[in-house]
Amino acid sequence: MSLSPPGVHLYYDPQWQDSRAINELCWGLEEQGVACLTTCVEAGGDARTLSHLAAKGSALRVGLGLSASGEIALTHAQLPATRPLMTCSAREGAARLRAIGVNAGQLVKVLPFSEVT
Repeated sequence: MSLSPPGVHLYYDPQWQDSRAINELCWGLEEQGVACLTTCVEAGGDARTLSHLAAKGSALRVGLGLSASGEIALTHAQLPATRPLMTCSAREGAARLRAIGVNAGQLVKVLPFSEVT
């Protein structure tokens, strides 16, 4: 039995060392009032795979993945692993990263996505 609150899972590769990207994604979720549960996944993989695994592990069925190369993917557990809803690079800037986090929260709340700048 899990005692952690339901939230969007963010799985990231252990080779990714920039905590700023993880923080921005989590802060975007926080803006929507949705918890972000981060997990370092030793198996690694690309962002699509990590986001799909994260979504499958989340009670909210929404997941984010961050690969070692800085690729980010947002998906829902019902989508195929190869077809995430959104992707971007962690190097695109804080506003873009936060917008991906906000959209993850809006997906949970069944709200239209915000425009990603």
